[in-house]
Amino acid sequence: MAPERTEVVVSVEGEAARTGEPPRRLRLEARFPASASGPTVAELGEAIATLDRDLAEASRLAGFAPTTPPRDDRTLTELVETYRPRQSELVELLLAEGELTSGEAEALRGYLAGPVVAGAPMPARVEEIPVTDRPIAAAPLENDRTPSRARPVTELLSQYRIESLRQAGAVRARRQISYEEYMALKRHFGPPEAPPAST
Repeated sequence: MAPERTEVVVSVEGEAARTGEPPRRLRLEARFPASASGPTVAELGEAIATLDRDLAEASRLAGFAPTTPPRDDRTLTELVETYRPRQSELVELLLAEGELTSGEAEALRGYLAGPVVAGAPMPARVEEIPVTDRPIAAAPLENDRTPSRARPVTELLSQYRIESLRQAGAVRARRQISYEEYMALKRHFGPPEAPPAST
């Protein structure tokens, strides 16, 4: 039986150097007592972001400079399009795995909380396909505008300006005509029936 975990340790590290000295690995860590209630993923993510900021500040004060400059934060629009976050837990996991910088994580937290954080551009809203242009299986039943009785083919052709079976299918996909009406249009646009063979 594995021993019970008594604490959780999170750490951040980075390579930095002072002038005239070889690069070093600098590391900061935080310890949490393990319990049934925590630490949560959000608490761990926040701890990592704090450690990341503290490590950068402490190394700078000690005269160290990163050997590889940190990358620039991506725009909020790019982050939303890339990760499409719906829950803050995803943001914290991405931060813990190094996929996000602390600034990017903060921007996404603000995005999920509602109002966009100051200074971050508002992401372009992803255009949804209008309900009327979705396939029949995707169109909600409450948008069904078909009448209770089948209308004559001539009325359908005139009302919806249907000139081909393909157009009839598009009108059916928008739930503007019933299945029976579509089948009647299909027969209307179908090839003429061959006369029965004489015996």
